[in-house]
Amino acid sequence: MAPAVSLENWNPRTFIVDPLSTSIIHDLRNPLAAICACAEMLTDQHLTPDHARRLGHNIHKSADRIRGLLADLVGVTQGKIAATENCNLHEILAAVCEDAAVAADHQGVDILLDLPAQMEVTMARSRTERVFFNLITNALEAMPRGGKIRITARKAGDCAVIEIEDSGPGIPPEICDRIFDTFVTAGKKDGLGLGLALSRRTLRDHGGDMWIEPAAGARFVMRLPLTSNG
Repeated sequence: MAPAVSLENWNPRTFIVDPLSTSIIHDLRNPLAAICACAEMLTDQHLTPDHARRLGHNIHKSADRIRGLLADLVGVTQGKIAATENCNLHEILAAVCEDAAVAADHQGVDILLDLPAQMEVTMARSRTERVFFNLITNALEAMPRGGKIRITARKAGDCAVIEIEDSGPGIPPEICDRIFDTFVTAGKKDGLGLGLALSRRTLRDHGGDMWIEPAAGARFVMRLPLTSNG
């Protein structure tokens, strides 16, 4: 019998899988880390009931995210493509920010959401949510002692342009030109150098794109086509 594969020690260089499967397996790391962190915080005997409820809610949401990722992985192995749907961008990003709220509060990071209430894009919801969640998680990891994450969106022609900017140390100049290449990473504990490459692939699969722009911290800019009534 083949030995079980540990996600904790999983190395994509040793597997030959399609990019979407790789993305799903990679993205399992974030909710697993959130569950471990929240469970550790729950051992604090001085937690207020409200804080304990928030931690429990975050564990539940992270477990549900894992369930969704595994369902996506099963769909990929069966040759199924995730269906697209019309989604309200504000609702999607607000939900993602809520998922990251416990970690942000713990680190003293303010997440500021500033975008129109009515802006609609067509997307495979779970895949695109993971792009936003990964970018916010990366920003949090860059600011362990506090800071700000600002998320904005605007219309540009028939597209939505979304910016996620943090007040962290920024992207090292030596990797700026290669930041979206596979296996390029810097300053991230246990980073595989896959998240940004796979995120950009997701946006391009939706007819959009992602790039970086100069900023005091890190600024990622994304473009997604609006629905006809977006």
